[in-house]
Amino acid sequence: MFVYVILKQHLGKDWDLASLGEGSIRSETRKRINDAKKYGYLGYEVSSPMLFLSGGELTALIGHDAYWKYFARYFKASKEIVLSKLLEIGTVRNALAHFRPVKEDDIDLIKQNTRHILLSIEDCLVQLTSITDIVPTNSAERWYSELKSIGAGFASTVLMSSKDENWIRASLRYEMPTLRMSMRDTYLNATVANLRAHRILLKWPDLKDWVIYLSESKPHPEIQGTGMSAVKAVSLVFARSDLVESLDAIVGILRQIALQVESETQLLQTDNLARGDLVDSQSLTGSRKDEDARWSFNTGKLDPPVGLVDDVEYWGQRYHFGTGFVASTTTYPWMPATVSNDDDDIPF
Repeated sequence: MFVYVILKQHLGKDWDLASLGEGSIRSETRKRINDAKKYGYLGYEVSSPMLFLSGGELTALIGHDAYWKYFARYFKASKEIVLSKLLEIGTVRNALAHFRPVKEDDIDLIKQNTRHILLSIEDCLVQLTSITDIVPTNSAERWYSELKSIGAGFASTVLMSSKDENWIRASLRYEMPTLRMSMRDTYLNATVANLRAHRILLKWPDLKDWVIYLSESKPHPEIQGTGMSAVKAVSLVFARSDLVESLDAIVGILRQIALQVESETQLLQTDNLARGDLVDSQSLTGSRKDEDARWSFNTGKLDPPVGLVDDVEYWGQRYHFGTGFVASTTTYPWMPATVSNDDDDIPF
């Protein structure tokens, strides 16, 4: 994640043309991805080139003469020391991965190198994934006034900034209208309009020139009287510098998105069987033990299709962690499955 974010921030749409070995990220990973597809019945299908790079290759990208200037600010040491410590971590990691014996001192070395080298990387990831500070309504920034006005009807825009103010999150809040609902005392079945966030990058590929990542929140329906309300928030994260420099182009695309979402939602309200490029209808169910209990919902059909999307800028469901991102999250970008579950038994 870290290497992708920094390269994308500084190289833009050509981030995957960064030099690697005798070629580039794009050329070196394309064959690996194609080879993996030959055995698609094994494991989960993933398409992000970053998942086909080794730790040694990621270290090489960080230390590359052309790119070190982009990474240097995240390390409190010289390039030589950083690369040495990363390679030490990689050596112990490889030993474990290949079931070679390691010494207790090797584990202590990993802990020490992590404290010295990796904590600044995690801080960068926390800043990037935990953007929750609302931009003040009296902000004089032009990008704020332009973006804040985007939205109509079912969609509105909320703007947030990272604590270091390097990243801006434009959150498109979509009020999901209920198209049809049948409710009994302890069970309900409903059809709602659903914003297919992953389709945004397919329909407006130019947006990938600037957006670092696009993610979506999990809707949490609520029963209000005899009706139901639900909201899906689609987050688009930009480097502040890119947003300022390319504001007009970005605003133009986001206005188009908001208008199309509104148009397609109105279509579905008149024809439940219709489907738009961005908005379709999906079903969900709810249940409760008795009439006084809270409703619980099964919204599985609204989950993002991470494994089916090739765009590396699409990160699927958004999670928020104030600290300890690497250790706390169970789901990482580009991965269609969780990496751990607190309820799972340890297999050894």
